[in-house]
Amino acid sequence: MKLMLQMLALILVATGLGAAVNAARPGRLPWRGDWDRHVETRALQQHIRLAGLNTVQRAVNTGAPVLLDARPAADFRAGHLPRAQSLPFELAPEMLAGMQVPLARNQALLTYCARNDCDEGLELALLLRQQGYTNVMLFPGGLHEWRAGGGAVEGGL
Repeated sequence: MKLMLQMLALILVATGLGAAVNAARPGRLPWRGDWDRHVETRALQQHIRLAGLNTVQRAVNTGAPVLLDARPAADFRAGHLPRAQSLPFELAPEMLAGMQVPLARNQALLTYCARNDCDEGLELALLLRQQGYTNVMLFPGGLHEWRAGGGAVEGGL
């Protein structure tokens, strides 16, 4: 019984603190949300254009826009979209500064990661825009949607 009361007290305190922080913050956090589309929602809020399978298919066929895989290098080696270049989000600032990935500032770029619930593709798109790249899009469904649509994958076993 004592443990139940302690748990209830902890829940009440956490709820109260959460409500207080939410009330004090300029942009309130939602108590509930559509987490299946949180990456897309954030992208749209940040004015990042979303790309669908048709745009990605064109990029695979023509090389434009340039496909940038935001996942870690090991994931890229395990399998990626055809014609994609590896630009892991966590290494992107150093790679861009060292011009290990030569990109023109106005070049059409399309970032992606594993699936619609991974943030790396969006974070890379935001970083690229912050670095002065002006034509950046996000493929929110990522490698998962590409495969589900019957797309071939390079690399891996």
